Amino acid sequence: MEPSPGTAAPAAGSGDAQVQAVSDDGRRIRQAVVVIHGIGEQRPMDTLRGFVDAVLTDVSGYDTKYRSKPDAMGDLLETRRLQAPASRQEGRPQTDFYEYYWAHHMEGSKYSQVFRWMLWLLFRRPSSVVSALRPAWFASWGLLVFAIVLLVAGSWVDATSGSHLFDWLGKWIFAGGVLTFILQSIASYVVLGYVADAARYLTPNPGNIEARNKIRSEGIKLVRSLHESGKYSRIVIVGHSLGSVIGFDIIRNLWSDLRQPGTPHPQKQPELKAFEQEAAKLDAGPPTRAAIESFQQAQHRLWSEFRAIGVPWLVTDFVTLGSPLTHAQFLMADNEEDFKRRKVQHEYPCCPPAGNDTLGYETRYRIQQGAETIVRSVRVAHHGAPFCCTRWTNLYFPYRRWIFGDLIGGPINGVLGTGVRDVAVVPSTGKRLDGTLLSHVRYWTDGNAAQSAASGSDGTPSLKALRSALRLEFLRGKSARANSGTAP
Repeated sequence: MEPSPGTAAPAAGSGDAQVQAVSDDGRRIRQAVVVIHGIGEQRPMDTLRGFVDAVLTDVSGYDTKYRSKPDAMGDLLETRRLQAPASRQEGRPQTDFYEYYWAHHMEGSKYSQVFRWMLWLLFRRPSSVVSALRPAWFASWGLLVFAIVLLVAGSWVDATSGSHLFDWLGKWIFAGGVLTFILQSIASYVVLGYVADAARYLTPNPGNIEARNKIRSEGIKLVRSLHESGKYSRIVIVGHSLGSVIGFDIIRNLWSDLRQPGTPHPQKQPELKAFEQEAAKLDAGPPTRAAIESFQQAQHRLWSEFRAIGVPWLVTDFVTLGSPLTHAQFLMADNEEDFKRRKVQHEYPCCPPAGNDTLGYETRYRIQQGAETIVRSVRVAHHGAPFCCTRWTNLYFPYRRWIFGDLIGGPINGVLGTGVRDVAVVPSTGKRLDGTLLSHVRYWTDGNAAQSAASGSDGTPSLKALRSALRLEFLRGKSARANSGTAP
């Protein structure tokens, strides 16, 4: 039996009290993890299986870490639900892992869609380019100018000297055909198979609207189905690469519908004020690890309070890996002023919420009990505040010296709020090659964590940080510091 939607969920890693394995009404506790893959022509379930194999430790007493079951929440029959049994030893309740697969909506991409996106990025003012991308931006301009100069110079030499530099393809038809085929294949694989995903999703041009809308609406439908199923006490959303932007969009759109209670249970709400006080501390100066830890505890207490008054929202944690949201100002707005305006207007929710709006406001509900109408009032958060009660942990490989670290991902704290917990990580494998640009696809690659720590790199092994950020073992009642997404 599963907990009902109105059951107050247990404290997931808050450290405030020992959490029991069943809810107050005696029903079993379950949690769900939704993994959203990044760019590329990948097959359904490849990302999820690799992810679950890595983050789950061996479960003693069972033949396998997880079982593959039908996915009744989504519409795509290619995906399955991977169910991990509860582990008393680890303090983990039964956990269902879902993959939100969206790559099929990007079929049929065209070079023109990528070209228009790249031109939009290239012709931005240099001052609007975030510092981490400036070397790549200037290098792109250099390559473009070099190609134009080479073309013009070659044409001029052909016209003046009669050397016909560009006629070799005609003389060597076979070699030219092979070279053209190879270059076209590489371009199609890289540009249309990978770059086009980002270009189409991040650009609201008319030709991209249908794909963007399908990706968002199906993701929202999946997470909404998890809420409405009544099976889960807690949901974690994990987004890798472009999947983190999709997860962000799912959260900001679904929150508007699930932030108010269906049936209110009025009571005192002291955690609203406590949260605002913790958020104010973050604004007082550069946020420290201890300040963010205290803030995340306040977020979770507020979530528990909202659940107690009847708010159906179950997403306790948002985990981003190699997220391009670190470049949100450059990728999702026309300039810095436009980006700030959208944050203050709550189009892009921040953690904590941006602007001077009061977080909680009173809402009255009329409840019909027989012939009598009873008025009940509770305080709920505004539409731009999903991260008042959803903790955000962001893992990234620091980018440096052109080829080391993750160029796509980076810190988000300060970009979309000062309450995001950024965790700088190193490859769990300890291999030097995995510390290059390849690190973008190495966030849950299993390996020798001891070797990684001994390599002299400053950071937490990525898989260790990921396991901690997921907080799957919240039934153990660990302290929040030991389960915060950072190294102990």
